[in-house]
Amino acid sequence: MSASVIVLNGPSSSGKSTIAAELQKLWPRPLWVTGLDVLIAGWPDSYVTVPGDGGTPAAPSTGLRVVPGLGPDPSWILELGEDFHAMTQLAHESWALMGQGGVDLLIDHVTIDATLREQARTNLAAAYWVGVTCDMDELARRETERGDRHIGFASGSLAVVHEEMTYDLVVDSTNAPSALLAQQILDGAMGFNGVGRLSSRPGRTQ
Repeated sequence: MSASVIVLNGPSSSGKSTIAAELQKLWPRPLWVTGLDVLIAGWPDSYVTVPGDGGTPAAPSTGLRVVPGLGPDPSWILELGEDFHAMTQLAHESWALMGQGGVDLLIDHVTIDATLREQARTNLAAAYWVGVTCDMDELARRETERGDRHIGFASGSLAVVHEEMTYDLVVDSTNAPSALLAQQILDGAMGFNGVGRLSSRPGRTQ
């Protein structure tokens, strides 16, 4: 039996990690959580470039580069280089293979550029896709409160993460408790193919 693959796609600080933890409690089988942040966390700092203190742009990088985002200031986003994109391609392929091999998994995603979107939609076409939305003011509050993110990533990622995306379910994390959203996702995923098995994809809503 194919395993269930769920993708949560939304901006930084939208609560995807907390929703994922709540869904793990509800899921009837072991549910493994991975995603883009796992890849970024394992990437060497020596291949990440950032703007200079005087405002000079970050140097080009084949890995990760922090560049201005398109959202309300402060707005920053990661620009992914060819080496990092090569790794994310393999990651998407491996996630799909793991699902086919019997691993139930949830992918905490942030599709911040066209290459990531294409990789995800091609390799995870059979997954249950959930768009996670959140009000910009609330994102900014959470980002400041958590203290472990470069201020402005929430704004930068919100501006692009849902671009050209369609979903099987959309949830708004602005005010709703994560446990409630996890239950909604569980109900949708279990109904996706009867008993939590995700295979053929029905029509999606944007």
